[in-house]
Amino acid sequence: MEIIISDDGFLNLIRNQNGGALVDELDRELIKANEAVLDHGGKAVITLSISVQRIKNLESAMDIGHDVKVTLPKAERPHSAMFLTTGNGLSADHQKQESLPLGAPVNGVSMSLVPADKVQPITGSK
Repeated sequence: MEIIISDDGFLNLIRNQNGGALVDELDRELIKANEAVLDHGGKAVITLSISVQRIKNLESAMDIGHDVKVTLPKAERPHSAMFLTTGNGLSADHQKQESLPLGAPVNGVSMSLVPADKVQPITGSK
């Protein structure tokens, strides 16, 4: 199929809209969209709206406007559990939970670390 691009058609409008700034904006948004899809999956949507209306009192003049809207996929953000404080604020720690005595002796026996080459195998008889 042969594609014929007219000198007064749609591509000419896009090239000349806002002194060429529209083409630059669309290029930048396309690059951002590609990066967002690669980073986060999903899909991106770029919407170009062109408004055309007649300029009053001018027989052959049109007022052309444009708008570019972009929707990019976003990274998933993790959720976390938080607890209400007595003042109705939020805390990562439960207010009534007591701390555990980490490092305290278990059953009254103090534990210590032993280098791996000094560990004695446990042997037992049945």
